[in-house]
Amino acid sequence: MNYELIEVPSEKESFELSQKFQEFVNSNTPLPDESADKKFIINVRDSGKGLIAGILANAYWDGLEIDILWVDRSHRGTGLGAELLGKAEQYGKEQGAVISFLKTVEAKGFYEKYGYQVFGILEDRPIGTFLYHMKKRLD
Repeated sequence: MNYELIEVPSEKESFELSQKFQEFVNSNTPLPDESADKKFIINVRDSGKGLIAGILANAYWDGLEIDILWVDRSHRGTGLGAELLGKAEQYGKEQGAVISFLKTVEAKGFYEKYGYQVFGILEDRPIGTFLYHMKKRLD
């Protein structure tokens, strides 16, 4: 056996490992093909076309994964973040999502306000912080 450390893996190398892992997973628990993922962005722009808020998410495997929710500092506290979250959850439900989930370091209180619950905490990622894994039922 030979061990390889590949510090900057190519797409081909990453794909090979991912494919082998997916074959193993499917042999035990068949999952939908990742090509069925529905990645989407909902942006909010001001009258000058400048980006003031946005959400990046992915609807797949009966779930909605929130990757990024950002609101420009000058628009925080206006309800814009809550509106974006609600729009993303609605789109997720339309795609069949029954649960929404995310990771956050700083916005735990915000998400709790809209029904999300902590289901896991990773300490010291980065050092001195907590990475909260949160979920919310959509059904």
